[in-house]
Amino acid sequence: MPSISHTFFNKGEVWKFGNLINPKVDTEKVINICKNKVKWQGELSDSFNILQGVRQGGILSTHLYKIFVEDLLVELEKNATGFSLGDIYCGAPTCADDIALISSDPAELQIMLNTIGRYANQHHYNIHPTKSKVICYGSAMNHRTNTWKLSDNTIELSNETTHLGLKRSSKKENEVNIEDRIKSARRTKYALMNSGLHGTNGLSPKISYTIYRTYVLPRLLYGLEILCLTKTQIQILERFHIGTLRAIQTLATRTAKPAVYLLLGVLPVEAEIHKRKLTFLHSLTTCSNNKIKEIINRQIAVNFDNNNSFFFQTALLLAKYNLPDIFDKNISIPSKLSWKKLVKTEITSLWTLKLKEEAQQMSSLNFLNLNFGNADSTHPVWDSVEQNLIEIRKASTKVRMLTGTYMVQADKHKFSQYTIDPICLLCHREIEDILHILTQCPVLCNEEKKNTSLPL
Repeated sequence: MPSISHTFFNKGEVWKFGNLINPKVDTEKVINICKNKVKWQGELSDSFNILQGVRQGGILSTHLYKIFVEDLLVELEKNATGFSLGDIYCGAPTCADDIALISSDPAELQIMLNTIGRYANQHHYNIHPTKSKVICYGSAMNHRTNTWKLSDNTIELSNETTHLGLKRSSKKENEVNIEDRIKSARRTKYALMNSGLHGTNGLSPKISYTIYRTYVLPRLLYGLEILCLTKTQIQILERFHIGTLRAIQTLATRTAKPAVYLLLGVLPVEAEIHKRKLTFLHSLTTCSNNKIKEIINRQIAVNFDNNNSFFFQTALLLAKYNLPDIFDKNISIPSKLSWKKLVKTEITSLWTLKLKEEAQQMSSLNFLNLNFGNADSTHPVWDSVEQNLIEIRKASTKVRMLTGTYMVQADKHKFSQYTIDPICLLCHREIEDILHILTQCPVLCNEEKKNTSLPL
């Protein structure tokens, strides 16, 4: 059933308000543009017209529903009830079926609720009381003893609610959203394990990462591009990200991070967030909505030097990745596809260089050929692996040797405080290290000759 979610928040304080359900539209005035059929036991019924509501997930559904509530939005703006950013009215921003009522005055918020309630009664739909909440921010915490009513229902005061998929909280909003995103990504990852998204006894790492990138990563990073995240908060996301990549490649926890990324051709979480920030910036600057344009121009003129401003942070990113300054009106803005391609190329190039520089300083990665390592292409050791359990396990051993995490007698000798003999247990001649195993051990060399002499 079509529903409309209402959220109330504002610069100094936030009130969140509920969901409208069961809109009772006058069916005589509805244009029949959608038809349905019922399938039962392989048979289809006759078609019938959809006379009420809008299709869930339809492309035009959000626009059609905003047409339905347009009179309400116009009334709120004409009465100037709610928050204004300078001389720009921002009291009731609406996205799809979510209306956010923003006000810094409790009495003004009640007036807005009264307007909503009256409009709902006039148009014969009900507002879900349990999904309507009030959240107070900053100085509004002093109004926590206030009560707000919508029709005959009291709006619940809460510390946290969900709006457009993001958590809105009275405090520590970033931490709350990060925790929620990680939980969602973890549930998705566990649900995909039956399809083979795990270590050596599953799909090849290259295919596993494709599944991870398609289904898990979007849930991990959803909506985070609009938040001002700190380094510490990004590191929390990074731990989940790199932990999953290590599990896919069956790498030890001590494996150097640059190797984890370069072997699969993966960007760190910070780079993925930067990519999404810059893509969102392009969507804002090319938007045809006049209200959004006014807000952008004002924020650039008045709030551009604020370190926590979205536009200040994106300006730093444009300079960091040597991208065109799309804030400059004298520069023509590329198309969306061209911009995304340019952003991806520049971000990948910079992070590939950065990861290679870090890898060159790590002694454990001496055997890893960095000429093949890029943040946008899979290393040959994984790229050449077929979907075969034995081949995947062989490649896993190779990868552990390349990353310095394959345990040999020389390593055991060091880690045991020199109580374990470092001599090779097969030939009993020399110290067993990676070079000895690959090129010098006579026992292993004989095995290699024997295997290569077998007919194909």
